Amino acid sequence: MVKALEFKHVSLTWPDFKIDDVSFCLEKGYIMGLVGYNGAGKTTLFRMMANQYKNYTGEILIEGYDCRRQEMKVKDITAFISDDQIFFYEESINRNAQIYSPYYSNWDWDTFYKYLNEFEISSETKIKNLSRGSFLKFQLAFAAAHHPVLYAMDEPTAGFDPVFRYDFLRIIQNIVARENASVLISTHNTSDLDKIADYITMLDNGRVLFSKDVETLSDEYRNGYSNNQVFRISRLFDKGRWNRQQCFNSSNMQ
Repeated sequence: MVKALEFKHVSLTWPDFKIDDVSFCLEKGYIMGLVGYNGAGKTTLFRMMANQYKNYTGEILIEGYDCRRQEMKVKDITAFISDDQIFFYEESINRNAQIYSPYYSNWDWDTFYKYLNEFEISSETKIKNLSRGSFLKFQLAFAAAHHPVLYAMDEPTAGFDPVFRYDFLRIIQNIVARENASVLISTHNTSDLDKIADYITMLDNGRVLFSKDVETLSDEYRNGYSNNQVFRISRLFDKGRWNRQQCFNSSNMQ
């Protein structure tokens, strides 16, 4: 079966950093949290998916399409959501949609306006006048309107208060259920992932320590601990490096 996302032995070397043989996959209809300390390589992976970095070895596939060789198709079926997405800030939301919608084969105006109404955002508002939270919700409405198979979100809720983050996570879950889409989301707020993630992939210094479903991680974490302890994603971390003997011995997690 074709996966929503596959990294196959992906490596990229710079003088001061290396993405080292990264491999993991995400099934359709699930949410994966991508975690790791600053500098672990999370944003680099998103930029490789978006074809901003091309000189890597290995393959990155989205629904079976190669991110380098089939860039237009990949961007047709993928929604990249972050603070630095490019729109025409002097133009209205509606005008931006008019400009960009012809590039998407499955653009759906009804879905676009449905989500704008749900988020209480006027289509006549200029992008530059949106609050950061409204800009994020606009991106979700825009993304949902072209029915992507994958939402790629790089630190979307960084700096937001818990109330907004809770609302945003609820929206993501609803979109996944309605659209049968998949989500790859990186975040420093690991408590967010406790609420929504089906899988966790952990990076450290450009390599994958593990990629596992949350239920398996919970079982492995409880091994040797008291029965009343509850698994939390944050408990994979300690003050310095990874907890639990390099996350249950990284050599066994690949």
